[in-house]
Amino acid sequence: MDDDDEPNRGPKKPQKRRSQKLRIIGGSMRGRVVVYHGAEFTRPMKDSVRESLFNIIGPRIKGAYAIDLFAGTGAVSFEALSRGASRATAIEMNRMALRFLRSTAETLGVAEQIKFLAGDTFRLAGPLLEHSIRADVIDDTPRVIFFCPPYAMWESRAEQLAKLLKNAVENSPPNSLIVAESEKHFDPDGLPPGQWDHRMYGNTRLSFLEPPMVCGM
Repeated sequence: MDDDDEPNRGPKKPQKRRSQKLRIIGGSMRGRVVVYHGAEFTRPMKDSVRESLFNIIGPRIKGAYAIDLFAGTGAVSFEALSRGASRATAIEMNRMALRFLRSTAETLGVAEQIKFLAGDTFRLAGPLLEHSIRADVIDDTPRVIFFCPPYAMWESRAEQLAKLLKNAVENSPPNSLIVAESEKHFDPDGLPPGQWDHRMYGNTRLSFLEPPMVCGM
């Protein structure tokens, strides 16, 4: 029977979202599970891409301060902590996603190492990225800053993303690293000038930049 011929049985109940699981690939929490909400608005980085990303970063993550500007599932933040990051800050706007993030942090035993900021990245990230030079005591801990927004945002919010990237480049302590994830066909001219290292993985482009040394830091 076609849908049009089906008797009217009232409005259909919305399907309940099923939580999904990702696994941490390496480090002290290798094999541990990251649970997320499973809703379509979050696009997890593929495991193979995440593995390649952290293989490229290598020992740079050890002792670093990880900043995840579009946390989503939190897999990148938790992977960073597993591989030796001293602490992490993750920004996420969606309340449901935040509940899963906080629950996973507790389950993994890293709640004291990670801080979650609830709200709009474009509002919250500026003060966060500038903190190292504005604080009374300069925080010169090297950072690994992850820019992994929804791919469409590289077009719809291009100017705002460019400003955030410029902020990160100008305000990061020495030996920091910036990682940007975009769709394969993204025009890298949209990134701030610099010696970007681009790697392709299927439909994904990973772009790496070590900010130049800033006088006075």
